[in-house]
Amino acid sequence: MMDLIITYPFIVQKGGADRLLLEIAKKFDPVILTSYHKKNSSFLELEEFDIRQIKRPLFESSLFMIRDDVKRNLILSGMKYYDYKIKEDYDAICAFLPGHWIRNKNERVCWYFLGPLRTAFDLYEEKVSRLPVHKRLPMDAALSVYRHMEKQICPKIEKTVSGSPYINVRDSEFIRKYIQKPLDTIIPPAVDHKEFRNEGYGKYFFYPSRVVPEKRFEYAIDAFREFSKKENGWKLVLSGFLLDRPRERAYAEKLKERAQGLDVEFHFSPPDKELKSLYANCHAVLFCAVNEDWGFIPLEAMAAEKPCISVNEGGPVYSIIDGKTGFLVNSTEEMAQKMLYLAQHPGENEKMGKAGRKRVLENYTWDVFADRMKTAFREAAKGRDF
Repeated sequence: MMDLIITYPFIVQKGGADRLLLEIAKKFDPVILTSYHKKNSSFLELEEFDIRQIKRPLFESSLFMIRDDVKRNLILSGMKYYDYKIKEDYDAICAFLPGHWIRNKNERVCWYFLGPLRTAFDLYEEKVSRLPVHKRLPMDAALSVYRHMEKQICPKIEKTVSGSPYINVRDSEFIRKYIQKPLDTIIPPAVDHKEFRNEGYGKYFFYPSRVVPEKRFEYAIDAFREFSKKENGWKLVLSGFLLDRPRERAYAEKLKERAQGLDVEFHFSPPDKELKSLYANCHAVLFCAVNEDWGFIPLEAMAAEKPCISVNEGGPVYSIIDGKTGFLVNSTEEMAQKMLYLAQHPGENEKMGKAGRKRVLENYTWDVFADRMKTAFREAAKGRDF
């Protein structure tokens, strides 16, 4: 049995990465080192594991000048791991950004790479360079230190596993400059196919995701508006975990305003049983996130024997077989056209759903994922016997 430690920055919600954490924990029963744990706010099953919140670093106060709470907390989390020495024996560490900084004082790290802190790299011009001077200067200083630390730590990491073929393309410059070796192992997240079922094809399209702007719910609403001009009697159901924070609440209100006049239902933070039922009874699933690294939603749709109509970008380009298990589209108008096609061709809709389920069973189960991750952990562990 392997003694595994996972470094995961914040346990506070029910997102795709949190699901990934849970599934790895179920397979390996690890110690989880986190910088912040809000009990009962993520998947309840996580509470069964040994979660330890590490202490704050001495230099935390120097980060208060950064006004962006998300970026400040992420950098702070990295600093906590950077300064932390694991005392007990272990075989390997599975690290999630910025938990890979644990490599500063600890060996045998396998970094599950879902991309870098993109604000410090490819999104710098978009996110930082245009800020007012009083906000930009402290952010520049912090990100400069962050980039320096990445260059110091990344090459030392024993094994880095890519979470998606798309990441290898999008972040190729970061991989070349900071990790300094190709990511030859790609292990995409999977889905628990046993948790999903098909109970029929109701007259609604379903888009579940975390309720944040990056998931682009308005794309689905606009596509449904076009669809509704040609087909009556259908609904759009939008669902997902909604954090109780001003940014997310404001976004949810904007979505409700945008959907006025349409038959759109909102199911925010639904219980897991309700979410699975919505999958089981929908006609097809939509996916609209901006350049998603991988995307659990298309896999969950296929596991429930439902086609997925996704934007033609990011991870779904690799997980969906266009025209066989779903569709890849380039505009809201094209998404509406594919919705109309599936609504008017129920036999084809069912056929594509069955093909999706078959694809999941062959390629994207957690057993397949766990076997491949165990091999990666062994490579990081430098021959330790477990």
